Amino acid sequence: MDAADDGAMSRTTLLGAIAAGRDRLDAALANLPDAAMLDRIDEVWTRKDVLAHLEAWERRVVANLVTLRAGDVPDGSVETDALNERFLRRDCDRSLDDIRTGERVAYQAVLAAIEQASDEELFDGQHFGWTEGDPLADWFRGNTNEHFDEHLEQLTRAAR
Repeated sequence: MDAADDGAMSRTTLLGAIAAGRDRLDAALANLPDAAMLDRIDEVWTRKDVLAHLEAWERRVVANLVTLRAGDVPDGSVETDALNERFLRRDCDRSLDDIRTGERVAYQAVLAAIEQASDEELFDGQHFGWTEGDPLADWFRGNTNEHFDEHLEQLTRAAR
């Protein structure tokens, strides 16, 4: 059981978990030459698309925090699969360099948002009603280290 599971999460453990996930992602990406990033890994997605997908969700969690701080509720009217399809259509024609840069910028924005957030915003599950009792820190983990791990298999599987 890790600190996030036993309720003892702090900014340090949150950032440590995210950094560890990032290290795993970076290790997988380091082994992929540019040409391999363009290979299809299923009927639709390339590895480049997976990286753009990670970027989109990193940007979304930061945008959700901005929305919540403004006293508004993030738009939850679109199902996850529909959002993923929308992101794929939007990003599929972007260059690999643009996606690599964009994802790095999005990741840095996540770290900055966490650093700038108060402990109440991050760890008090009641602070933002929209999170339905879950601390916002869980949303950050779900869109960073946990999301990276979810997609490592796609990044490292053989091309079709």
